[in-house]
Amino acid sequence: MQLQLKYERQKKIQHHIRNLKRISAVFVFISLTLICSVQARSEGNLSLADGKKTYTHYCSPCHGTKGDGKGFNAKNLDPRPANHTNIKLMSRRTDKELYVAISNGGRFVGKSTLMPPWGGTLNKSQIESLVLYLRKLCKCRGL
Repeated sequence: MQLQLKYERQKKIQHHIRNLKRISAVFVFISLTLICSVQARSEGNLSLADGKKTYTHYCSPCHGTKGDGKGFNAKNLDPRPANHTNIKLMSRRTDKELYVAISNGGRFVGKSTLMPPWGGTLNKSQIESLVLYLRKLCKCRGL
């Protein structure tokens, strides 16, 4: 009788272990799917909305929410931040130049050393979205 109970208990434990393995496999699958979709989103599609969100968070303190170079930090900076709504100024810059300036900072492109490099903070897609948004602000295309 006691042997029978041990056998039944062992079978129940094995059944629970199989169920846990299935549940774990489903959990891992769902987790990997979510991770991959988030990664694809962060490295994928260029979006004007994403560019605006990134600009508002990282750029507007100096360049202003309108991109006019009148952010709340601007009055403390010399030279003043670039006016991204200036068609004449912005149309002389290629998208590549804007990308490099954002990624590597102002010093790297012969501009203000106060412009920090964002390449360690923002990924490629975020910087490309920023360039797209800069083009919307200036209502112009680059060279």
